[in-house]
Amino acid sequence: MIFDLHTHSTASDGALSPEALLIRAQSNGVSRMALTDHDTIAGVKVLQEAMAKPDFGDKAGSPIELVAGVEISADIDGHIYHILGLWLDTENIALNTFLEGQRQVREARAEAIGEKLARQGIADALQGAKALAGDAVLSRPHFARYLVEQGHCDKEQQAYKRWLGAGKSCDVSCQWPSAEAAIAAIHGAGGLAVLAHPDKYRLTRTRMRTLLEAFKAAGGDGLELISGRQDDAITDYLLRLSHKYDLACSTGSDFHSPEQTWSDLGCNNALPSTAVPIWSLLSSHL
Repeated sequence: MIFDLHTHSTASDGALSPEALLIRAQSNGVSRMALTDHDTIAGVKVLQEAMAKPDFGDKAGSPIELVAGVEISADIDGHIYHILGLWLDTENIALNTFLEGQRQVREARAEAIGEKLARQGIADALQGAKALAGDAVLSRPHFARYLVEQGHCDKEQQAYKRWLGAGKSCDVSCQWPSAEAAIAAIHGAGGLAVLAHPDKYRLTRTRMRTLLEAFKAAGGDGLELISGRQDDAITDYLLRLSHKYDLACSTGSDFHSPEQTWSDLGCNNALPSTAVPIWSLLSSHL
């Protein structure tokens, strides 16, 4: 069985609609998929509604279990990290209120980015990014796509290197909530809190230990042991840390686009036998 507990759709910064994402996951043999868009569960609700229809099984092909999820930006010791919420009650009022606050933070950041780009001679970037985002949560990738479309750069990565990346001219810092607040919102909605892709933060071993200790102290339940196509050495290192800090383990592709073959749906390895699966906590958590 293939479990992919970290994916993105057009409800945030993914390339595929929630429905197309589900179809691709099924085609790739995924049996359990979490949709974890950035700071929104709108895409999850779309899929829940579709899967509740009587004729869904006729259209869907191979059966698949949908895990309601989200990826929340949060502050830990003055640095921004991403926390996955898995197995959420999407109707939970407190969670929806929390995520509305996240949307407002993103919109304020987008306005500031638009103003900075205007001072760089790039007009109407905010309007262009909003047009590309549609109903999705507005984020930096929408600005990057706009800059490419308008011919200011050839690739989205160039937009980050020149304008949008950390420390660049149009970088805007945000006041994200604390990890404690994010984890409380996840737990309040019946979910489990997982530190997303820890290796991608490029931390020293000392800082990694500090991060995991702080995440555990904030109430975190697990870490994403495997993210996309990952070297075994990284998996072994994180596995040792998961045991040290008593954190369960998750696995996911962090899918955004079919063009990114290193993070295609279901490309992530299964958890090793010595890992404690995050889903093993469900019975005690519920």
